[in-house]
Amino acid sequence: MKPGREDRVDLWLFVTALSVGGAERTLVDLANGLDHDRYDVTVWTIFEQNPLADRLDDRVTLRTLGVEGVTSETHAFAVEGAANPREYVTAPLRFLRIVRRERPDIIQSFLTYDNLIARAAGVVAPDTKVITGVRLVPTGEHDLAQRLDNLTTRFADHVVSNSQSGKRFVQRYWTPEDRVSVVNNGRDLSRFGHDPPAGSRASLGIPEDAPVVGTVGRLIDRKGHDELLDAWTTVREDVPDAHLLIVGDGPERSALEAQAAQLDIETSVHFAGIRDDVPDCLAAMDVFVFPSHYEGLPGALLEAMAAGLPCVATPVDGNSELLEAYESGLFFDPGDSEAMASALRLVVTHPDLANDLGAAAHERAREGFDVTSMVAGFEAVYDRVLEVGERTARDVDEDGSQPDELSRDRENGR
Repeated sequence: MKPGREDRVDLWLFVTALSVGGAERTLVDLANGLDHDRYDVTVWTIFEQNPLADRLDDRVTLRTLGVEGVTSETHAFAVEGAANPREYVTAPLRFLRIVRRERPDIIQSFLTYDNLIARAAGVVAPDTKVITGVRLVPTGEHDLAQRLDNLTTRFADHVVSNSQSGKRFVQRYWTPEDRVSVVNNGRDLSRFGHDPPAGSRASLGIPEDAPVVGTVGRLIDRKGHDELLDAWTTVREDVPDAHLLIVGDGPERSALEAQAAQLDIETSVHFAGIRDDVPDCLAAMDVFVFPSHYEGLPGALLEAMAAGLPCVATPVDGNSELLEAYESGLFFDPGDSEAMASALRLVVTHPDLANDLGAAAHERAREGFDVTSMVAGFEAVYDRVLEVGERTARDVDEDGSQPDELSRDRENGR
């Protein structure tokens, strides 16, 4: 901590943009929930477009590098890229100059590109502690940026994963176990589990008495929505009055809408797009399905559990850490549309089973997956990295001992 500010921590949370996504929602909840009597919290973004900015507490400072991003009309919730490609080089350099000048106590990043920049910041400002994140497993190891992220993870002072599977993953890249912590995602659970508002189904184009299966997430390939549509044709054969509600948007939306039309199921499939009333959308569902190919600890699934919905999901990574087969959810293998359809038919046509699964999921969500627990977990990590830094500084001052292993890694480029 800086001289004269021993009782306060200058904490920077660094992210590409405050887009509508799981990691970004976690960042906002964390920034708002921290002890502001101890932490001076600044959220840094690269892009100037920040859809979630208005959800930040007044005590949180938002600073941006001002890069103009490109969005589209169909999924303006996320920045697709920089309008000027040169900004991919110049913006990080501007950030590093600011870090070297202001030297915050901690910089924390969450996502791939941000992790790489944060670790570079630790080089230009060695006294600043750098905490980087692991959000997905596997995390696109064939992508160049992701490979660089994986290979440089050990140069962070600490790494936080939102799942145990993420911790195991990052340790494959030579990050010592004592420099990796797991802090599960948390949500404001009080927002979930209520009855649907009057007319909510009608506003979505769904009959009030229809069985409703739903999902929430970005419309991207790894989320498995195309396989869900294939499965839905089978579900409709047995439950012809069932409807499918897909909440979210993304680059695959047009292709998915075309697929639904080709399969002749478009009248029973509802693409709701990005919504700011997800708790109400969940309340309008009877069953939640999550066909993702890989995850960290998915907030969408956690929210469905908090809403008391019976969940049908793939048993990948964080999904299997949230749900227990035949206790709080049903599983099917990624990409297996036939097994997905069978599980959905079973839950939709057996109300007692659905009620039991939903009740168990609801209880599971309340076992340490609230915002308060998440914030406490991150604050414990901050205490740990600051304590290590202070202890190392005392060792050097008192007996001239060598810097810790991380410092040697930075100096030697290992």
